[in-house]
Amino acid sequence: MSRNFGLKYIFSLVAIGSLIPALSANAQSLPNGKGRAEFQRVCSSCHSATMATTQHMSHDDWQGVVNDMVSRGAQGSQSDLDSIVTYLSTNFGKDAKPAASSAPPVQVSSPARAAVVASADVTALSVAEIAKAKELLNKNSCLSCHRVENEGAYQGPDLTDIGAHRTAEQIRASLVSPNADLLPQNRLVHLVTRDGKTVDGKILNQDGFSVLLIDASSNLVTYQKAGLREFKIIEKNPMPSYENKISAQDLTDLVRYLSSLQ
Repeated sequence: MSRNFGLKYIFSLVAIGSLIPALSANAQSLPNGKGRAEFQRVCSSCHSATMATTQHMSHDDWQGVVNDMVSRGAQGSQSDLDSIVTYLSTNFGKDAKPAASSAPPVQVSSPARAAVVASADVTALSVAEIAKAKELLNKNSCLSCHRVENEGAYQGPDLTDIGAHRTAEQIRASLVSPNADLLPQNRLVHLVTRDGKTVDGKILNQDGFSVLLIDASSNLVTYQKAGLREFKIIEKNPMPSYENKISAQDLTDLVRYLSSLQ
C-alpha cells in the first residue's frame, strides 16, 4: 500500500466515523444509477450523503471503505455491497465531477434533530391521500407483517412512527430494494410441535430450554424446545421489492404517507 493510498484510506475512515449517526436531508441530490437505492438503504441510516459526495476515490479505495463498514455491522447482501461499490466508484471516483447539490447537507447530531430532518420535506396529506395510502397497505398485504398504530401484525418492524426515524428516500429504498437479510431483532422463527402444529412468528427471546415469540395472530407465546419437532430461525427477509408490484405513482403516494407517520 502506497503512502498516499494509506493516508487517503485512513482519512476516509475518519470521515465516516465522524458522521455517525448522521443523515442528509439532501439525499435527493444523489445521482441516479444502479446501486443508489442500496447505498441509501445500507449506508445512509448511519452516514450523511456527504460521506460519498465529498470523497473521490478509486474502485479499490471504495471497496476498502465498504469492507470496513461491513466489519462495523453494516447489513447487506454481497450483491448489495457490490452495487454500492460500483455506484460510488462510478459517481464519486477519482475523475468524477462533484454531484450537483441544490442545498448544503444538514448534519444530524441527535434523535430530535433526526426527526426534524426526516420530516422536513413531508407536506400535510389530504383525507383522500391518506385513505388511498391505507388502501395500498391493505391491498399489498403490508399489514400482514407490519403494524401501523392499532392495525396490523407484529411480524415485521412497527411502522407507526417510521417517518420520525427514516427519510423519504430511505423509505423508498427499503420498498424498492429491501435488505436481503433480517436484522437480528427482526428475525422470524418457524416451529413444528410434536403433534404437527406449525407456528411462525417473530422471535423475542430464547434460551437453551424455551423460545418466546409473537405469532401471526399477535399472540405472545412460549414453547419448550423439548416439545418441538422442528425449530428454525429465519434470517432471510421475506419482504418483496415493490418496484414492479405497484405503479410509480402508488409508490410515491405510499412513501409520502409513511414519511408522514411521526
